[in-house]
Amino acid sequence: MVYMQLVGSGGEPLGMLNASADEIIVEAEQHARDSNMSKRRCFPLILRQHVEAAGFTIGEPDLVDAMSKLEGVRGGDRPDAIRLRVRPDPAAGIGKEKGQKMSAKMSHASRFFEAERVYPNPDAREWYDRLVGIDEHKQRLLLELELLLYPDRLAEWSRKHHGREIRACQIMARRAPLVLLEGDVGCGKTVLAETIGDALAGLAGGKVHLLKVNTQVRGTGMVGEMTDLIVQAFMQAEARADALKGQPLLLLIDEADALAAKRVDQHMHHEDKAGLNTLLQRIDGLRLGGRRIAVLFITNRPDALDPAIRRRAALHLTFRRPDDEQRAELFRQSLPEVEITPKHFRELVAATGADAQKRFGATYTWSDITDRLVPAAMRDAYAARRPLTSADIVQHAQTMEPTPLMQEVENNGR
Repeated sequence: MVYMQLVGSGGEPLGMLNASADEIIVEAEQHARDSNMSKRRCFPLILRQHVEAAGFTIGEPDLVDAMSKLEGVRGGDRPDAIRLRVRPDPAAGIGKEKGQKMSAKMSHASRFFEAERVYPNPDAREWYDRLVGIDEHKQRLLLELELLLYPDRLAEWSRKHHGREIRACQIMARRAPLVLLEGDVGCGKTVLAETIGDALAGLAGGKVHLLKVNTQVRGTGMVGEMTDLIVQAFMQAEARADALKGQPLLLLIDEADALAAKRVDQHMHHEDKAGLNTLLQRIDGLRLGGRRIAVLFITNRPDALDPAIRRRAALHLTFRRPDDEQRAELFRQSLPEVEITPKHFRELVAATGADAQKRFGATYTWSDITDRLVPAAMRDAYAARRPLTSADIVQHAQTMEPTPLMQEVENNGR
């Protein structure tokens, strides 16, 4: 976090501003959009309001100097602090009220994040344990996040086995803290990303935090809007990581292809290209920041991602529809109280696999079984006021259409 240090006319320290440089930048850009004012006007306006709320005034030359330094922070500079030369304000009695307005605006500026999640969390652990058939993905993701977020452990391993930190440790440390989860819909990508924090907290023996970016970061297409929102999202995440004092932070971006589509696309809007370039810059900036932040990208359309994003990813995990054995295990775990005969098991596996492929051109996804097939059978049993049977599951499996393949959905949409 870049602090704003208040100093007097002779350079004597007067304390710290109630907002960091990162927070002022985020607030000014948000205010520019909300008020339809230019950022050139909003930056000095917001800074001056914070200075006055603290009981001081700032002269025009000092304000111009501060603006230059804030622009540097926005571009990636990370000084320990920015010194603001100020004077006491005789009319400082209304500072408290202004400070409350500043806090309200900051809360408004963070609206493109969902509520922060903190692990360990028993609900997340339950969902994580229910993800069957992707144990290898779980292990690989957990290991990669440990390496990205706890580099000291890698250094300790190197000293133990090599007597010193070998050069490969430096290579690992320079990687972008980006993980890409890609593949078919309904195959557990988002659930794994949203619950891996619990497993990581158990491994690390401390708290882990997750911020999920919502769709508002995409913007409405106004010139410069998406770029500003991306900058704000990363600056707020970085400020939050600083406040956590070493506790890891996962930044989750779902449907990441909406922000990181290929720049070679001739129909790509210039705003999308600018947004992608900004996204790459912010990810690269995390390499050098020393913060424990890892970015999780999720996409159903891996072919749409820009190659520069794919090159930066420390780990790619590809999710596919479950095979026969995995679907059988999912039925066992989803319906432990229902007696399923061997005959019905074979019919379920065939109906959701080979038979579905012949009828509909696709097999069942994980969520087709847990979110659609099992609930549909249960509704019928409940409505008839009778127990749920394996025959109910088979009946629905033989008629229900699985989720179409992503490529087929895109073709039909054209």
